[in-house]
Amino acid sequence: MKKFTSLILALLMILSLLSGCGGSGDSEPESSTPEGQNTQEEHFVLDLNTPFAAEGPAGLAAVEFANEVKERSGGTIEINVFTDGALANGNESWTSLAAGDLDMCIIGQEGLDAFAPEYTFLISPFLIRDYDHLHALLESEIGDGLVEKYREAGIETLAFHYRDIRVLASDKEVVTPDDVYNLKLRLPGITTFVEAWSELGALPTTVAMSELYTALQTGMAEACEGGYEQMVQLKVYEVQDYIINTEHEYEHVYLNINKDLFDSMSENQQNILRECAEKWMLWADEQSESMREEYKQECIDGGMTYVEFDKAPFVEALEDFHRSQFETKWAGYTYDEIMSYAD
Repeated sequence: MKKFTSLILALLMILSLLSGCGGSGDSEPESSTPEGQNTQEEHFVLDLNTPFAAEGPAGLAAVEFANEVKERSGGTIEINVFTDGALANGNESWTSLAAGDLDMCIIGQEGLDAFAPEYTFLISPFLIRDYDHLHALLESEIGDGLVEKYREAGIETLAFHYRDIRVLASDKEVVTPDDVYNLKLRLPGITTFVEAWSELGALPTTVAMSELYTALQTGMAEACEGGYEQMVQLKVYEVQDYIINTEHEYEHVYLNINKDLFDSMSENQQNILRECAEKWMLWADEQSESMREEYKQECIDGGMTYVEFDKAPFVEALEDFHRSQFETKWAGYTYDEIMSYAD
C-alpha cells in the first residue's frame, strides 16, 4: 500500500512539472500581447489624406499619430499618410470621407458648408473674438452638436486642431472697412466667407488654391486671406506688398475618420485612435502657436510690409449682418448667446 501511494505521488509530481513547462497549443504567452489588445482584432490598413503641407504642424503630427497608433495597436491599425492634398483637396476630402472612399483626413473647414451650415458662425469673419472664445464654444454642448451633425453625415471626429489665425495679404494697405470696398479678394469657396466679405464691400473671387499665386501675380485677385503658414507655403510674399494682421478668423480643423469604418473596429482600437488623435492634435496646436511668429517673420523678410490692425470697426460694421444670420441660417442660437462664451 505504501509503495502504491508513493507511486501515485511520483506520477502527480511528474504531471505537475510537465504542465509548468507549457504545452504545444497555438496561443502565445500573455506577455507577447500589447496591453489592452484583443488577439482576435481585425487588421486595418488605412489611408489618411490632408491638404496641409508635410513640413507643417498638421503634416508632421499626422506621421507621429500614425506611428503611435501602429505601435499601441500591436500593428492591427496601420495608417499611410498622404500630405499636400495627394489624394484629394479640401472639398473632395469631405465628400469622399462621408461616402467611405477615403478612410481618414486631417481636414479644413469646408465641411461646415456641406454638412453643418447652421454652425458656420464658428468661421464667420470678425465674429469669434479669439482662440479662447473658439475653445469655449467647441468644448461646450455647441461643439458636441457639431460633432453629432458630422456623425449623422457618416463622419466621426476624433479631435480638433487649432491650426492658424487668418490674416489678409494685399497689394494695398487695408486699415478701415472703406479700404475693403471693391477689393478683388480671393476666398475659399465657403459661403459665410463670401457673404461676410461681400457685406464689407469686397469683390470675392474663389480661384482654386493651386491658381492663387498666378491670380495675385496677374491682378485677377488683389488680395487673399489665410494663415501665415499658408502665406509662406504659397510664397505669397513674392506677389503681395502688405501682410495685414486682421485676425479675422480663428481656424480649427479636424482629424476625422469614416464612421462606418470606425464602428467596425473594436472598442480598444477606437480608444487608441481617439487618445492618439487628441495627443498629436494638441502637439500640432503647440507647434502652430510657436511657428506662427516664424511664418510671419518670413513674410516680412520676403519683402511684405507688416500692418497692425484694429478689428473693432470691422466687428461693428458686421454686427447687423451677424445678428440677421442668427435669425435665419444660425437660428439654433442667438448672437448674444454665442458672444457670452467670450466672457
